[in-house]
Amino acid sequence: MDFKERADISARAICEILQVDVNENTRRQVAEIVEGSMLDAVLEDGERYTKLVMHHCAADRDLAYKITEDIRRAQTALVTNLTSMR
Repeated sequence: MDFKERADISARAICEILQVDVNENTRRQVAEIVEGSMLDAVLEDGERYTKLVMHHCAADRDLAYKITEDIRRAQTALVTNLTSMR
């Protein structure tokens, strides 16, 4: 399941919990907010992981650099895929 589907499910659940009947446009806006929040969380986690790698691999800077580049490439691919879904 991709972020867009998860965001849509979350938006429907939010509207249901709040007991509001919203039109499709409003529900889509809620889904976009949820999707943006998930994307921000993924990017923040990636930055945190990068810092952890740099800290724990300080003795082997080459290894740390390779790992952080892999993390950044994965994040770039994720952002590209999410952006193309909109």
